[in-house]
Amino acid sequence: MIFISPAKINRGFNVLKKRSDGFHDIETNFQFLEWGDEITFNFDTSTSQVTCPKVKEKNNLAYKAIHLLKKTYKINKEVSLKIKKNIPIGSGLGGGSSNAATVLLVLNKYWKLNLNNNVLKDLGSSLGSDVPIFIEGVARKANGKGEIFSKTLLKEEIIFLVMPKCNISTAKAFQEIEISDFKNLKNSKDFNFFEKWARKNYKEVDDSFIWLESIKKGNLTGTGSALYAIFNSFEEASKIIDNAPKNNNYFVTRSLNESPLLKELNKNGV
Repeated sequence: MIFISPAKINRGFNVLKKRSDGFHDIETNFQFLEWGDEITFNFDTSTSQVTCPKVKEKNNLAYKAIHLLKKTYKINKEVSLKIKKNIPIGSGLGGGSSNAATVLLVLNKYWKLNLNNNVLKDLGSSLGSDVPIFIEGVARKANGKGEIFSKTLLKEEIIFLVMPKCNISTAKAFQEIEISDFKNLKNSKDFNFFEKWARKNYKEVDDSFIWLESIKKGNLTGTGSALYAIFNSFEEASKIIDNAPKNNNYFVTRSLNESPLLKELNKNGV
């Protein structure tokens, strides 16, 4: 069976301060996209494995999620996965975190573990800071490391994605924060703390901003490298692809306040 592992965007992303535990306090609004990776689950297997051409199995968060469940709850069942990667690695669209959350949610249902979402979010947070929002499954304002959620009101809109062919490590982005960076914090809803840094360090990102902002306001998602702009219709957004720079990938989709994975799980009556 195949499940969509949805992408996310950050509607604004602020880093407030560095914490004593080495992490940073952030503030952002998460929204899902009507697009993502595709994961095929096969429960008729004698060995748990993950096939994903672009990621080594032992480094894959989906693989780690399987074995985290098996070890924590002493499970003898097996599952094999094939992941079709549509979400670029290092794009700020949450691909790896979404894959891990999808595995936790699907296996919780099909292995009949009956773990509640708070338990799943705790498990997920040990794999990555963005995993909990995909388990939450609803658009949220996030604080703390990104795991403290509160209600938010976001409009579902047509999203034009620009995906430069460069990968940005989230860890590297946070490691390179300097004290002086906190002096110019802004509170505008679309402000992204990492935009200036990403544009300075990745020419592909800066070039993409320059092109996109000749048409519409561009926004960095997460720590990048992907950008997005909001359009009034699919037709309006699709028209600009023909004349867009050829060194990027583009996709037109819709932002969602409910994860399409949750709808899929409920529809399957699992």
